Formats: sequence, C-alpha cells, structure tokens
Amino acid sequence: MIKDVTFVIAVRKGSKRIKNKNIRKFGHSNLLEIKLKQIKRIFGTNNIFLSSDCKQSLKIGKKYNAQIDYRPKKFANSKVQMKKVYSYLASKVNTKYVCYLHVTSPFLKDKTLKGAINLFFKKKRKKDITLATVSKVKEYLWYKNKALNYNPNNHPPSQTLPEYLALNFAINIVDSGYMYSQGKIVSNSFLPVSLEFPENIDIDETWQFQFASKLFKDYKF
Repeated sequence: MIKDVTFVIAVRKGSKRIKNKNIRKFGHSNLLEIKLKQIKRIFGTNNIFLSSDCKQSLKIGKKYNAQIDYRPKKFANSKVQMKKVYSYLASKVNTKYVCYLHVTSPFLKDKTLKGAINLFFKKKRKKDITLATVSKVKEYLWYKNKALNYNPNNHPPSQTLPEYLALNFAINIVDSGYMYSQGKIVSNSFLPVSLEFPENIDIDETWQFQFASKLFKDYKF
C-alpha cells in the first residue's frame, strides 16, 4: 500500500506574507523539517519527493533521503496557475498515488495521517476519487453586504445553519495520473476528512505563524 504512494512536499523560496516561512525557526526546527520527520516517523519510507526553488530547503530534504527536485522558476512563482504546478509535480512521480502534504499544517497528528491513508485505500473505487482534509464551517456568512447562507430578516438558530466544508490542504491523496492529466488534487467526488482545532491550522499570515509557534511549544502529539 505505502509502496504505491509518494509523499509530495512543494515549498517555494519566496513567501510574500512571511519571509522564509518554511525554513525559519519553528519549535525545535522548522515547518519543513517537522513534516519530513513526521513522514519518516510514521511510514519509514524513502518515497518522499521534495520540490523547491530554495537550495536551503532542498539541503534539508537530503537529510531525510527525499528525492530532490530543483523546481524551475516558471513553476515556482506566485503568478503560475496551480493547475500547471500540480501537473508538473505529478510528472516527476513514478508511483500510482500521491499524498500531497502542506508543511504549514504542523499540528496534524500521526494517527490522522495514517487514518487518511487507510481510508483512501479502503474507499477508492475510481481514478477520480481523491481525499482531502477539511474544516467544518457553520457560521453566519456574509459577502459584499449580502448574507450567503441565511435570511437576516428571519434570523435562524445557529444549529439550523447549513454546514460548509472548507479545504485546509493538510492532506490530499490523489491518483498521480489524474493529478497530471487534470492538474488537480481535489476532485468533485472527494472523500472529506474533517479536522478540528488545532489540527486544522494552516499558517499563512504572520500572526498565525506567531500564534502557532507559541501553541506548538505546549502541544502534545
């Protein structure tokens, strides 16, 4: 099962919101190393593919026997379509499946990652079946001065609000052929795995990095 999976990590050198986000000090190391250690700790695999335009990130990857890919600039800038990036990454993988992991989800538990892998292999039926982690959203939502999911003139109790699923990209599992041909890691018919706080934290802003850093020190995995 695991031999059919490549764990793909893609990190860029340039981060507009948080400088050197993936390799700056976080906990006892950094976000990238935390994720590499987790994969090795759980699966003991060498099927790790690290793609980056950052030489320091690639150097860290070598410590964990990751397959190293120095990503071309055309696939490592903020303007490139993710569809092209996904297809590029899939073209470099020689296993049937890809487990695409974000390093910006440092609170993901080992048992959650193992459970997601097991669920995918238990439930997959077709090539376009993918797995994605989500956060459940059940709030009073507005956009451009308009209520999206309730009638403000007839205010409903919160328990009756519709429940939305927000992708958090902590884990995505996909057929590598589908990822290459479609340029997607989430299909219309995906298996949702719901994450609760703090597992669903995705570090994207400076305040999130600072908050997560403090929380990580006391977090029990």
